[in-house]
Amino acid sequence: MILKAPGARSALTLARRAKQARRKAAERRQHAAESALVAEVAVGATPAVAILGPTPAGRVEAVRRAVPHARIVVVPARRRAQLAVAVSEGPFDVILDRATRNRRRRRFADCFFHLKPGGAYVVPGGAVELDAAHDGLGLLLARASEVADQPMRRVVLKFPAMRLLAVKKHVTARRTGPHLVLTHDLDDVLVKMRDSTYNQFLADTGSRHKVLSTIAAATPPQQPPGIEGPEPRQPPMHRPIERAELSLREYRDVVVCPEQIVRDGRILLPDTYRHNQWQPLPHLRLVSVAEDFAVARRVWPDPPRELEGTYLHLDNEVRGHFGHLLTESVSRFWTWEEALRIDPEVKVLVGATALRPELLPYELEVYEAGGIPADRIIVLDEPVQVQRLISGSPMFSHPQFVHPRIVDTWDTVGDRLAAKATSTDWPRRIFIGRETDKRACLNAGDVEAIFIEHGFEVVFPEKLSLGDQVQMFRSAEVIAGYAGSGLFQTMFVPEPTHVIQVCPASYVPRNEYLIAAVRGHRLDSIVSANEGKSLKASYEFDLAREGVFLRSLLKELPPLSTR
Repeated sequence: MILKAPGARSALTLARRAKQARRKAAERRQHAAESALVAEVAVGATPAVAILGPTPAGRVEAVRRAVPHARIVVVPARRRAQLAVAVSEGPFDVILDRATRNRRRRRFADCFFHLKPGGAYVVPGGAVELDAAHDGLGLLLARASEVADQPMRRVVLKFPAMRLLAVKKHVTARRTGPHLVLTHDLDDVLVKMRDSTYNQFLADTGSRHKVLSTIAAATPPQQPPGIEGPEPRQPPMHRPIERAELSLREYRDVVVCPEQIVRDGRILLPDTYRHNQWQPLPHLRLVSVAEDFAVARRVWPDPPRELEGTYLHLDNEVRGHFGHLLTESVSRFWTWEEALRIDPEVKVLVGATALRPELLPYELEVYEAGGIPADRIIVLDEPVQVQRLISGSPMFSHPQFVHPRIVDTWDTVGDRLAAKATSTDWPRRIFIGRETDKRACLNAGDVEAIFIEHGFEVVFPEKLSLGDQVQMFRSAEVIAGYAGSGLFQTMFVPEPTHVIQVCPASYVPRNEYLIAAVRGHRLDSIVSANEGKSLKASYEFDLAREGVFLRSLLKELPPLSTR
């Protein structure tokens, strides 16, 4: 062992202390420069200043000295705590983000729109993001500057393109020495809340709203048997079905707008989203300016009129469409009995749409089958502030999940509709035809001829009463048809049944798949190649390609029963 002389140890100690002193002095100079910039941009009598964590106490104290009249909030780095603090304390006049360069883009996405319009998002040392060698945040800004200018609230784009357009039109960047200052001019930015995290948010923030009950996530159903060809769609139908806990919540004094928008101040509540597990959360009447932020396409006047009493929210973003009624509205019918127990006088809120200002007869019939009388349903044509709103998670949300307990609702609704059937004599092999230009099979006659050749009868359910439709589906031994809402009534068929769907490769929703998984149906899919990627794209059935595959499948059908 080598021993150092006492003098040598003292010299090392002095060197370490000197190094620490230089580092602390550099930190103080850095904090002083940052706080001076914050003081320069922090305007108003009591500006709200957010400092994004993690941050040393010295930075906070420096900002407090530089802007003594400011309300200073340290926003934690952990996402759960970050959301709770930023939403409850924001929006802010100034946000100070001292993130390392590789984290700037992520922090910008998470936090920038917690900034008030005209406020300042300060990135110390961030001016390099505007240099020619772009990456991270700089790359986002550069790409945004290159996109075509379009009316953001009217154009429909996929999220990556919409985010760039929002940055181009509404975000401004400027250098201040070595630093970067960003601002925006949107005065109606809303924060999206996810169904899976909102209960914890309520607990973290002590909100006036509350969780009334939850239904535990259940083991997902097994994948349904069946084949898909000649070439499977992408992404594949056979992929895991997610688990999801369901919640019933009570909201106080929230704003409900037609077309399934529910707001609490600047928060978009989870009940706004029918696809509540998508990332980012989509909505036809909202523009996503970032993953967790949106603005409305239509600006509603304030303040909304008040609606006293208790109401159950069952509105649908695409209200009046038969397929959306079955998959989205019916999936929340479980909340009706719960709401009645809370308030026997509860009424249901749905929204008017431009195409369907009033409830259609089949909507009323389905609601009635769910136990909801027509005189309990209120159709909104404008936003209202609801004194007490009850709302629950959907049990079905394609393509991610379906809760097994949805069969209770499907059985109840199906039984009540089938009880009104006027006939019991139905074909045992049915093919559901389709009379629409949307996702049309251009040679439908050729397809249907193959099915007729194998003992199927082509039917158009919309020409029958709902009761007869359900009874027809329940009476069939094999149900075939074009993919889409025409096949959704397989949800009302309690016994495992063989289902065959014809669809283009661009049809990637998993509604039929999720229904088959819960019910135990066999689902075979004949997939036609098509050039269009749109869900609405028409297609032609290739008799030499898909026709051979279809005939081989139909050839294997068992003989009809002798019932």
